[in-house]
Amino acid sequence: MLTIQGHQNRICQGWSRRELIQAGGLGLFGVSLPRVLAAEEAAAPFQNGRAKRVIFLLLFGGPSQLETFDMKPEAPSEIRGPFQPIASRTPGLRICEHLSRTARLSDKFAVVRTMNHRFNDHGSVHYIQTGHPHPSRFGPQPGETPVGPKEWPSIGSVVNYLSLNHDPQRRTTMPDYTYLPNRLGALQGINRPGQYGGWLGSAYNALATDIRKRNKTDNPYFRDCNDEELDFRIRGILSHDEVRIDRLDRRRSLLEQFESQRRTLDDTGVIGQYGKVRQRAIALATSPRMQAALDIRRESAALRDRYGRHLFGQSVLMGRRMLEAGSRFVTVAWDTPDGYSWDSHRSSNDLKNHLIP
Repeated sequence: MLTIQGHQNRICQGWSRRELIQAGGLGLFGVSLPRVLAAEEAAAPFQNGRAKRVIFLLLFGGPSQLETFDMKPEAPSEIRGPFQPIASRTPGLRICEHLSRTARLSDKFAVVRTMNHRFNDHGSVHYIQTGHPHPSRFGPQPGETPVGPKEWPSIGSVVNYLSLNHDPQRRTTMPDYTYLPNRLGALQGINRPGQYGGWLGSAYNALATDIRKRNKTDNPYFRDCNDEELDFRIRGILSHDEVRIDRLDRRRSLLEQFESQRRTLDDTGVIGQYGKVRQRAIALATSPRMQAALDIRRESAALRDRYGRHLFGQSVLMGRRMLEAGSRFVTVAWDTPDGYSWDSHRSSNDLKNHLIP
């Protein structure tokens, strides 16, 4: 069982001895309790995982397993869908015909078939980012701001917390937790919970970028984006009113003058904490290493073409750049600019022409 120091909430459910006794009495799954406890004592000592970096590809709306990795070719036509399965490199694993490149790499990934949840709606995006269900069945509605200090923290925020508190003196020029290309829900005007620090505190929120669409009906995930659009500005620090690094430095100097005058007014410590978080965010955003990582033009045209020139492809490439520069956890979200995204109930043509390729 893993418990974050300083807070009583669990972030990873596990079995305690008491729970084993309650679950099984004198027997658990046909194994006597003494044998269970003996096996526990003889188990190898805990070892940390080998993964040092994570890129989390979040496809909002949810890809249909029936058209991707768990096809049902023998099912009725209204269930199985229009696509055909093909063999992969893994014996017995057959996936969608439009995932031919993925099929050739199936020995590099695992398809998990045992995971499930009780939420037949988009509120489950909170579950997959935090490990806990959203309190509302349907999640937040447009215009709502349900994010607060009582929310469960995202996995990335937990990684951020553990990284910073494992070595408080560690100095880094890259954020431990990054969110690309926008906060989830930004293109819909929805502030979706599950992606923030929650009760860990706003200090453990992701450093997010901010890329906008051309107009209300535009879908940058379905078209090529130019370099002017792909500037990956830091949300809340570098805005879209042509604020550049030199102007940001002047603003920061002025801000510091104001803050020096109001520090004596901070009796609660809230302003001071906000100032620390903001100063760290500005320091990260203006560091040469961060600026270099955010400049996607440094990549070759051939590599950028391989990832796809649409917003998601270039954001995944940017996620790779962030990890290579030192970030620990990067979420790349395929958001919902058109109200549907991977929620492909209306037509399988989006899957064939835009989403799966």
